[in-house]
Amino acid sequence: MTEQEILEIYQRAGAVWFFDYKGDPKAPHAELTSGLCSDGYVNSAPVLSDPVTVQTLGFWMTKRLGERNITEVDWVIGSAYAAITFSYEVARQLGARHGFVEKDPTNPKKMVWNRLAIPGHAEVLQCEELITTLGTTMEVRRAVDEGNPEPVRWLPTVATAVYRPTDLWMDHDDIGIVYLVGRQVQSWKPEECPLCVNGSPRLRPKQHWTELTCKAA
Repeated sequence: MTEQEILEIYQRAGAVWFFDYKGDPKAPHAELTSGLCSDGYVNSAPVLSDPVTVQTLGFWMTKRLGERNITEVDWVIGSAYAAITFSYEVARQLGARHGFVEKDPTNPKKMVWNRLAIPGHAEVLQCEELITTLGTTMEVRRAVDEGNPEPVRWLPTVATAVYRPTDLWMDHDDIGIVYLVGRQVQSWKPEECPLCVNGSPRLRPKQHWTELTCKAA
């Protein structure tokens, strides 16, 4: 499948929206949970709740990984909660063990790894459903590195279904991103948002999906 065909899976599921800069400048834009304004939004849950779709996406991810000569790993690690089904399917198709970090009950911005033990010699692939920055990526690695009894060998490649950075061609030190769909997404503080300046109202996507996309979810 091409990147566009995979993106259409998300579009059919009502799981993705991007601001149309060629359309009405007063059309609404997204207000993120952080309070920032954004010209793009992806909600992976409707897509990754379908086992058949997850199997398809897992197949194409293993194809993309194979292009990087990644065909065998010992473990695949995902994060809570949306990445669990996708990372599990990638692990299954690679013939690897699977695990996922969990949110720290005392601090939801942190993650913990304390249910499984990865052997120190194991080669580990990290797999996410969505990457915007490397914040979650590095937090997953910190949790495993601190919680696992032995140091693990992380692959220098991270797999993700959707990659939506502010710059699609930005470099990450020592980490390569393998993705199925890549789109640049900008975000701003409300007082700095050019969409707000043009009269575009801010809407929370999950509560106002119909108004945001101008169609029913």
